[in-house]
Amino acid sequence: MNIAIIGAGFTGLTAANSLILKGNTVEIFEMDKTPGGLAMGFKKNNWDWSLEKHYHHIFKSDSSILSLAKEIDTSFNFYRPNTSSLIDNHIIQLDSPEKLLQFSALSVPSRLRMGLVLGYLKYVVKWQDLEGFKAHDWLEKQLGREPYSILWEPLLKSKFGPYYKDISLAWFWARIKARSTKLGYPEGGFGHFADRLAEKAVSLGGKIHFDCQVDRIVPNGKTVTVFYKGKKSDFDAVIVTVSNALFAHLAQSLPEDYKKKLNEFKGIGALNIVLELKKEFLPKDVYWLNICDPSFPFLAVVEHTHFIDKSHYNNSNIVYIGNYLPSDHELFSLSKEKLLDRYHPYLDKIHSGYKNNLLDIHLFKVPFAQPIVTTSFSKKILPFNTPIPNLYLANMQQVYPWDRGTNYAVEMGRRIAKIIHT
Repeated sequence: MNIAIIGAGFTGLTAANSLILKGNTVEIFEMDKTPGGLAMGFKKNNWDWSLEKHYHHIFKSDSSILSLAKEIDTSFNFYRPNTSSLIDNHIIQLDSPEKLLQFSALSVPSRLRMGLVLGYLKYVVKWQDLEGFKAHDWLEKQLGREPYSILWEPLLKSKFGPYYKDISLAWFWARIKARSTKLGYPEGGFGHFADRLAEKAVSLGGKIHFDCQVDRIVPNGKTVTVFYKGKKSDFDAVIVTVSNALFAHLAQSLPEDYKKKLNEFKGIGALNIVLELKKEFLPKDVYWLNICDPSFPFLAVVEHTHFIDKSHYNNSNIVYIGNYLPSDHELFSLSKEKLLDRYHPYLDKIHSGYKNNLLDIHLFKVPFAQPIVTTSFSKKILPFNTPIPNLYLANMQQVYPWDRGTNYAVEMGRRIAKIIHT
């Protein structure tokens, strides 16, 4: 079969390699200049490793991506970094049952209660029993108003904005269930990993069109036609890995009721500033700092070089300032300098005078990065097969109950390849 794949993220690259190995001809169309999707990296001339535009790591339980890495001789290293929260202007480590029991902002009974609730979610419950509940309502009831408002409500608000009260408890369960204290990172960075996958596909006979925006996807009898850069090509099958809304735009021949379903799925974008600093930003080797203060205009501060050695980045200290926002939010329109100015008073509260150490600023944004996972989401997910024969959809809005990420992108790539080549 002659197969096209729209998107060179980890779903598209995994599917491509699987299909080529089964004897198919594969072409990938990627609008960016490099592979990787949301795990795409960039690399300065004086860096040994690439760095993700949007922070990434994996968990010990992420078996699909670890298996794929082994297949292409890419190594993951696992470390146990410090994950903390900013609460009442104090940085408090909260990444284990022991640290929770030491959390003085809560009474001892509240700490024990929270530990029992989180333990119940991690070790006992099946997600099918939870997806009808809203995380906001359930957690507030089970934890109590004050403990919930101190720790979890600010994070849900920052992650999902106006939708935070609608998020399914199954999504929250998956975040607790999959999490491990040790986090993994590939040698060379995720961008290097994606490059290796792309190189393998090409070495096996595949073709990748970078910097190539697909304009239209049109059914043509038993084949599907892809229009791009004033050209067109016919394929026996086409896999689309972009968001539902973009798919609806590209494939105008889809039935109106199906396009309506595609457009009913909501999502928010990601906005990341990456700072290069001469000195460390966060104290005590803190890698991940959740911002549990609703007055702050960002979600998290992630000091990548408290996780991965800074020698790979010319000894610069690398710090992400992460945010999830609707793509029409005012902050999306700001330059990197203006956005840092907006963040500066809050960053200065965490590390006074940090700007004296500033070497460089990078800004990355994507309009769609996080699906809004509402109650009973499993009943809303669309299948891989679409109403157009031989046209398939495989994207992050079909990952459930697990949160979108590289591991589940790899898993989906293998699943869609198996469906097409049975």
